[in-house]
Amino acid sequence: MLSREKRLTKGRDFDRVYQKGKRLSSESFNLNLSANRSAVTRVGIVVGKKFSKKAVERNRAKRVFREAVKEVYTDIKPGFDMVIFVKGAYSKNLKMETARKEIVELMKKAGVLK
Repeated sequence: MLSREKRLTKGRDFDRVYQKGKRLSSESFNLNLSANRSAVTRVGIVVGKKFSKKAVERNRAKRVFREAVKEVYTDIKPGFDMVIFVKGAYSKNLKMETARKEIVELMKKAGVLK
């Protein structure tokens, strides 16, 4: 798990990223990102009830994506707020390695990797 300073925790931060940020999509998730004024990149992961009614499945998806982000975090440029919105049934059986590859692809496309 990422330390608290590296996570988005407040609703207003999520709202700001959604409203003012840029959105990129892959088959299994959307990546919203916005510049922030700090030297730390913060990441938030959202899995809605549309994904699954079962909390167990939503929590598993969050764990998979959290771990995938943790692996690539050192390669991300500082100064961004990111929200990963996990979507669709495709993501239910998603492996961590596949999630990591998709995250890296979208981050390269967004230009936030070092």
